[in-house]
Amino acid sequence: MPNWVPFIALVIISVGLLGYTLVKNRENASLILLFWLFICGVAYLFEFVIFILLESYEYRPGILISDYNDSIVGSIISQALAVPVAIVFIVVFQIRKRWIFFIIGLFFLIETLFLHLDIYEHHWWKSIYTIFFLVLTIILSKIWWRHLNSKPYHYIHLVTLYLAMMTLTQTAGWILSSLIGLYGLPMGFFDSVQKDMIAGNGLYLFFSTYFYMLNIYYRRNDLAYTIMTLVFLTTIEILMVNQGILRLKNPYSIFVLPALHLVFLQVGKYIVGRAFPEFYQSTEKKTVPS
Repeated sequence: MPNWVPFIALVIISVGLLGYTLVKNRENASLILLFWLFICGVAYLFEFVIFILLESYEYRPGILISDYNDSIVGSIISQALAVPVAIVFIVVFQIRKRWIFFIIGLFFLIETLFLHLDIYEHHWWKSIYTIFFLVLTIILSKIWWRHLNSKPYHYIHLVTLYLAMMTLTQTAGWILSSLIGLYGLPMGFFDSVQKDMIAGNGLYLFFSTYFYMLNIYYRRNDLAYTIMTLVFLTTIEILMVNQGILRLKNPYSIFVLPALHLVFLQVGKYIVGRAFPEFYQSTEKKTVPS
């Protein structure tokens, strides 16, 4: 059996489960979608430290030629689909404890199967860590979901927005930088060129996503502030090119990151406008706190 078959099966099951959750909760679908992206963002942040920096494990889906990027694909399937979708399903439908234990046990069996099939390998990671962090994430996600539905918790909205946007920008940035090769941001810390590029790109997108969050949260309909955000980030990128920090495939690639910023500013405004319509109508004229 080809390596990609179990991974694609996970994708199909996860997408189906997410679709079912959204359809069954149409009136709350936008908030659920934002919550899913938030959980993905938490997982991405965790993976950046554990998987990329500390080399905890390795995936072998056999989808891409590059071993490292292939492993990233496996991580995305696991951390942006399988685990977050299961957590959203548990939280939104308020699944009972015995079924939660069943789902956690199912993930343990899947991990064991993947290890047996040699399409997933532990370096220093252990399956018991997976169980521990699944339990912890489910507990914290239930608390977060409850606060996310409470209007007074504005900073819950703020952090949710940041991590949700981070999911989108990190995924798109990896595609444009590592897969297509339009630009590169090497850190110079790692022997692996691909790992170095992914780490550098990830750190810069953590930074730029923060400004997306401020724009969307405090100035959703302020065109001048959106332009200021784009000009500020683009200026930094031009300076990085001049200093040899940001490497471009060709001169026209200088427009890649500004285009990415503009697209995700608009996507973010649309998503949160649908998820928190009453709140954002009341905060459109707020100023950014000093």
